[in-house]
Amino acid sequence: QHDEANDSLNTVQGQYYSLGAEISGVEQNIKHQQDLQQRQRTDMDQIDEELLETTQALQTDRFSIEELEKQLAADTPLIEQTRNKEEEIGGLYHNAEEAMHDWQQVWDDFNKQYSDTRQKAQVENSRIEQLERHIEQLKQRLKRIEHEQEALSGENLDEKIAELQQHLTEIEQQKASHEQKLGTVLSQIRETRGQIVKTEQKSAEQRRKIHEYQGRLSSLEALQQAALGKEDRPVNQWLERQGLSGKKRFAQQLDVESGWERAVETVLGDTLEAVCVDEIDNLSRTLAELDKSNLSLVETSPSSAGSAASTSGMLLEKIKSDLELDQFMYGIRVADDLDAALSMRASLAQGESVITRDGIWIGKNWLRITRDQEAKQGVLAREHDIREIKQQLGQLEQTVAELNAALESEREQLQAYEHKREQMQNELNLKHGEMNDVQSRISAHKSKQEHVSRHGKNLAAEYAEIEKQINEDNGVIEHATTGRNDSVELVEQLSGKREQLSAQRDSLREQVQQYRQELQQQREQLQTLAVRIEGMNTRKQSLESNTQRLTHSQQTQQQRRDELEATLEKSGEPIERLEQQLKQLLDKRLKSEEMLADARRTVENITQQLRELETARGEHEQFNQEVRGKLEQMKLDSQELRVRSKTVVEQLEETDHKPEELLEALEDDASSADWTEKVAVIAQRISRLGPINLAAIDEYQEEQERKKYLDEQHADVTAALETLENAIAKIDKETRTRFKDTYDNVNSKLKEKFPRLFGGGAAYLEMTGDDLLSTGITVMARPPGKRITNIHLMSGGEKALTAVALVFAIFELNPAPFCILDEVDAPLDEANVGRFCQIVKDMSEAVQFIYITHNKTTMELSEQLSGITMREAGVSRLVSVDVAEAATMAAV
Repeated sequence: QHDEANDSLNTVQGQYYSLGAEISGVEQNIKHQQDLQQRQRTDMDQIDEELLETTQALQTDRFSIEELEKQLAADTPLIEQTRNKEEEIGGLYHNAEEAMHDWQQVWDDFNKQYSDTRQKAQVENSRIEQLERHIEQLKQRLKRIEHEQEALSGENLDEKIAELQQHLTEIEQQKASHEQKLGTVLSQIRETRGQIVKTEQKSAEQRRKIHEYQGRLSSLEALQQAALGKEDRPVNQWLERQGLSGKKRFAQQLDVESGWERAVETVLGDTLEAVCVDEIDNLSRTLAELDKSNLSLVETSPSSAGSAASTSGMLLEKIKSDLELDQFMYGIRVADDLDAALSMRASLAQGESVITRDGIWIGKNWLRITRDQEAKQGVLAREHDIREIKQQLGQLEQTVAELNAALESEREQLQAYEHKREQMQNELNLKHGEMNDVQSRISAHKSKQEHVSRHGKNLAAEYAEIEKQINEDNGVIEHATTGRNDSVELVEQLSGKREQLSAQRDSLREQVQQYRQELQQQREQLQTLAVRIEGMNTRKQSLESNTQRLTHSQQTQQQRRDELEATLEKSGEPIERLEQQLKQLLDKRLKSEEMLADARRTVENITQQLRELETARGEHEQFNQEVRGKLEQMKLDSQELRVRSKTVVEQLEETDHKPEELLEALEDDASSADWTEKVAVIAQRISRLGPINLAAIDEYQEEQERKKYLDEQHADVTAALETLENAIAKIDKETRTRFKDTYDNVNSKLKEKFPRLFGGGAAYLEMTGDDLLSTGITVMARPPGKRITNIHLMSGGEKALTAVALVFAIFELNPAPFCILDEVDAPLDEANVGRFCQIVKDMSEAVQFIYITHNKTTMELSEQLSGITMREAGVSRLVSVDVAEAATMAAV
């Protein structure tokens, strides 16, 4: 029904959108005809204006040509006159430059002589100043040498070295004393560590026994639970509702003489599982709840005091209990074996019977042997073992506690010794440091003493060398002073000649400057005339060319105006026909809207029913999943039991033993605890036969430290792993949540976008798996009027529109500032292009679209057009158009 309703809806919806597309096409056609007519009128007006402008420009250009011809006739003779005057001034300028060049050579020779003399004077002067500074530095160095010699003579290093030697001897004696004390402390530490190792071994042995007893206790308690019926879940739930879950079972209230457990178990049977309650009458109303379970209840009335006299030779004599047992044990005698019981059968009274140790129960004319209930056998003996094990566990735990206390005390003592060792070691290190410091100071003083001796000799030699250098520098200063004075006198003589040459230079420079300016003026005037004449010739040619172009343009515009007049006369007829067609299509769309509303209501009703059925199916699947989980758990438990059984059999086969032979060889009263104890005793004997390792204590300490380090590393790795697992779990949880939210939002948007783009149909997302972290996503698309089973059956346009619907759904969920569409509309027909453009226009309010297209309909949607044109061969140009501004200009 849902598919049929959807098909009907798609059909109606397709018709509706088809009519909408036709209406849109007719409206666009009407608007196109109107726009075309308006553009033609605008073109007509524009051509009239252009024609008028062309005529006026043509008249202006012809007048300008006449004016240019008159001006050229006047300016042409001036060029020859200006060129002759330029050549005359150029000759005068050349003569002035040659005179300036001759003066420059004389000036360069004079400057060279003047500079060399002056430079020589400056060099000698600089040399004198440098020598004077050097002499001053040497004198200061002599003063420092004198101070250093005085300082060296004042130090007494021999006395300091002797004092340090005496201090070093005292420190060595103190160091030896500290080393002796440290050795004593280390010996105490080794003894304490040995005692700790022994205590830890004893504690480990006791803990091992505790683990063994706890294992045995767990096994016995598990067997006892099964034997007493405590694993029956309905019974346990009923007891918990009645507040009886903590009550003891009947077997737990009995203390049977050793050897008679099987006899008592045979007589009591299932009564051993009975729950001891205070009163049965109050529980009778709720017994109806146990429809498929077995339950026994026994009131805990105390045993009668007078029954003790009549229990001689009876089974009741073998039992100690606070319960009333006469009703269960009345008339039952005991015999050591079967022969004795058979001999007593003749003397049995009515209602009496006799039972043996082995549990063979004989009446006057009947005999009963119970051997088939293995789980029920040994309940009383097992209860006795459980009590003993619990008592032994208490004693072992007390012993372990005492050993732990002793171990803690020994560790505290070891810590105190180690603290004392650290103190002694620190003091010894301090003495080492003091001794090294004193030895360093002694070495430093000895080295300094040698340095002082060598330095004194070096200072004396340096003092003599400096005095010699000062005398040499004074002689050089006298010679340099003479050369400087000679150079200064020659510089004064050349200064007069320098002034004469400078005056001559100024005169020649003014003459050259004057001729240069006159020549520049003539050249500029000649250049101006040439440029002006050339410009007038160029302008004249341009005006003549423009006149020809305007004449041709005037003819073309007149022809275009005639064509537009003819077109405007015929453009009114199609608009009336299109308006009549539009009115008919609008009436059809009103009817289609009513049919579409009815079809949508039908689909919504069926969809609601489908949703309710889907919810019910999910509940049933959840219930099935729970049942499957329980079944898998039971299979795992069964498999575990089979594996454990197979492992035991394989262990026996590896030792060349068969289970049947071992069972036959075992004694009747054999138990796993006895054999485990025997194995432990034999293992201890074997271990005592091994060689004694004298280095075991040190090796154990090393291994203990290594184990401690590995434990710390393991703890760090475990903590890091736990942190990492928590982070992964958190990320997985966040990822699942965000993925599910995003999936739902995109799916809902896709369901909206797809029908708008296709004019009907439906599309949705579907997960390919159950795990949100690894599932894939399938797009289920069904265009209107089709049943698509494979994406290869869809056309290129349908694939493109489906992809656009999905992309737009994602964009609407998380809009980006820009969306670039590269020829998305290429495979689409006109109807699909119209719907595509409409949805792009709606989304452009939130997202800016940049698209590449060759479709005119899509181009009309844009607000800004950019294209590439090639008006000239091999030359590409970018053309940009603001559509709104272009429309405004076209409307003017």
